[in-house]
Amino acid sequence: MNKCFKSQHRILLSQLNLPRCYATAVQKEAPPPASQKPKARVQIVGGLAHKPDPTSVNCDYIGPPDAQSNLRPYVRHYGDQETELARKLRLKRIEVEAWNMDFWTRHNKRFYEEKDDFIRLHKEGETEVSADRMSEFYKSFLDKNWRIHLMYNISWYLKNFDILTLAAAVQVQRLLSRAKRRSGSTQT
Repeated sequence: MNKCFKSQHRILLSQLNLPRCYATAVQKEAPPPASQKPKARVQIVGGLAHKPDPTSVNCDYIGPPDAQSNLRPYVRHYGDQETELARKLRLKRIEVEAWNMDFWTRHNKRFYEEKDDFIRLHKEGETEVSADRMSEFYKSFLDKNWRIHLMYNISWYLKNFDILTLAAAVQVQRLLSRAKRRSGSTQT
């Protein structure tokens, strides 16, 4: 995990009613003394209005939700001392995020097109389509696409297993290099 996220919790920026931006984390101010009323102030750490350059930032950045896929894009930081294994992990994460973004963009486009067609066919005069009629559409859409969702889930689990395996290997590599540095410093 990146150093930026170790001591700070990630929360959704949309919950804070802040402008949409790329951000790393949020930090709350120190709690006031018991005699004072607590302030509900939050400070964005590393908030950027535009997509940052991965080579110029020192943390991963999380962007605002994409309009088509509703997923938050990541900008992955990488440093000069990135090992080949860490590079492989970073590139695998980027590949999986792109695959996921593509799937949900196509899925949501298909969903909204079919939903609009359903509403157009079932709209009665000036009144909106009832919730019961819309539930029929949702069920039929899910029934029609169950195989796609099943294949997506299987692929998603396999891709995440690959990422977890690489992440574990990177952590072992870091621990071994740290132990090697410590043993080298104690011998001198």
